Amino acid sequence: MKRTLAVLLTVAALTAPLAGCSSKSKTVTGTVVSKDTDYECKTKKKGTKKTRSCHTEYELTVRTKGGDEEEIDVSSSAYGNCVEGSSYPKCTTR
Repeated sequence: MKRTLAVLLTVAALTAPLAGCSSKSKTVTGTVVSKDTDYECKTKKKGTKKTRSCHTEYELTVRTKGGDEEEIDVSSSAYGNCVEGSSYPKCTTR
């Protein structure tokens, strides 16, 4: 019992710092190399009714100074402001 508890606490302690890591938390700077939109719809069923909700996701692909490419989810206004070849994130504040 004590061994199981010790293992669980160790796993929790090691994975807790990773909980805050995501692509949204890191700041990416570079040049916009491509733009993409995805139109997604979901249908939910509640009793006998079906409701459908749709939304558009906006993505920019940014090449960093190191040569890596990162996909970044942005707002529709940032998507409209940033053209290929512009500097990200500077282009989002026009």
